[in-house]
Amino acid sequence: MTFFSLKRSMRVCAVGVYSMAIFAYLPVQAQVQNSNEIKPITLESAIKRTLANAPYLYEFTFKQQALEGELKTAALKPELNAGIELENFLGTGAVSGIKDTELTLTLSSVIEFGDKIEARTNFASAKSRVTEAQKQIRTLDILAEVTRRYIDVLAQQAMIKAYEDAQTLAMYTYQSVVKRVDAGASPAFEQQRAEASLARARLDVVTAKQTNSAMIKSLAIMWGEQSPSVNRVEGDLFALSPSPSLTILFEQVSNSPNIDVYAQEYRLQEAQVRLAQSANQADVSWSAGIRRINGIDETAFVAGVSMPLFATERNLGEYEQQKAVLNQLEQQRQGAMLALYHQLNTALMARDNALLNVQTLQNAIIPPLEQALSLVEQAYLDGRFSYLEWVTTRQELLDAKQALIHSARQAHQRAADIESLTATPLSSTTGSAARSSLQTSSVPNFQRVSK
Repeated sequence: MTFFSLKRSMRVCAVGVYSMAIFAYLPVQAQVQNSNEIKPITLESAIKRTLANAPYLYEFTFKQQALEGELKTAALKPELNAGIELENFLGTGAVSGIKDTELTLTLSSVIEFGDKIEARTNFASAKSRVTEAQKQIRTLDILAEVTRRYIDVLAQQAMIKAYEDAQTLAMYTYQSVVKRVDAGASPAFEQQRAEASLARARLDVVTAKQTNSAMIKSLAIMWGEQSPSVNRVEGDLFALSPSPSLTILFEQVSNSPNIDVYAQEYRLQEAQVRLAQSANQADVSWSAGIRRINGIDETAFVAGVSMPLFATERNLGEYEQQKAVLNQLEQQRQGAMLALYHQLNTALMARDNALLNVQTLQNAIIPPLEQALSLVEQAYLDGRFSYLEWVTTRQELLDAKQALIHSARQAHQRAADIESLTATPLSSTTGSAARSSLQTSSVPNFQRVSK
């Protein structure tokens, strides 16, 4: 999604075993800052810090290690068992003592049929692929959450600027009212109203700054900082890209990790079915050894073979159960696809509405209000309009600026939601671009790269 107006480049950020593609704008000229100052942070830097320190992803490392151990176990052949057996000793009468003892040493194991080793290893490998797909989804969720918190801070910074402008205007209004009251051109109560309005404007600035500090802490918590090392973020809140069509988004989401995980789970269940099917073929247990018969002072070899009967019938229930689960997964995939379609449609509608609001506010609402405020101000100073008309016009302009900031934030937030669902930047508006990003997760395109 395009948040800024500079040229974009692709940067690769490795996450575990994944190659994560981070789409970011080329860095612009960095401002010179003192080394003891807290530097601002870019979205790309925030994402890198989060992916490098997020405990949300470390758990998948241990899951993969556990699956590697399971795969090693699955690849083992049936174990060999050594045994020793004593017969006819410490009895009574003719078999008293150990003179008629029979000592048997045996070696036994199982011969597996039905490619059980292959079925077990395929099942373990399929579980590993499912875990990888789940990690991709978790990574996309983390990237979206970082982006949303980053946008919140960026919007709050713009809100602080709007409140500071309102405070400056309130101060100018108060000074103008005081002059008119001192000159006897306005009633005294207008001075008290202007003073209260100025206090309210100052309170708005203080409250907005406190909110901004809390939002920065929420952002820093994503990479584990309780005391943030940054105090502001970089970006242009009002640089917005147009939305792609819903058809293109539907094509992209069908190839996203959110759907691919169902394909991997389907393959896992297929491996589970094959594992259950391999159990239909009974295994043969064998044993061989040597026996020492003390009674006749002779030695003989012994051997034995056994196998379960009616193994197919006993395993039929398990096979049918796994087969039913396999069919259920396909229905779940189709249901998840429909749910994602609905989420995309809702997010796109909200973003398009926000973009329309931004365009209307910037072009058709705020400029006339600014002109009106200038005219009302001059009319008040000339004694033709009341203080109330001046303050009302000023509040209308402030409300419009706040609505503009809110709409721009909504547009960026919904774009982050769309990218999380499709795993593709909004600027990739072709099917080929969507296919090329199947193995990547997207990062919204804030322009600057932290140094």
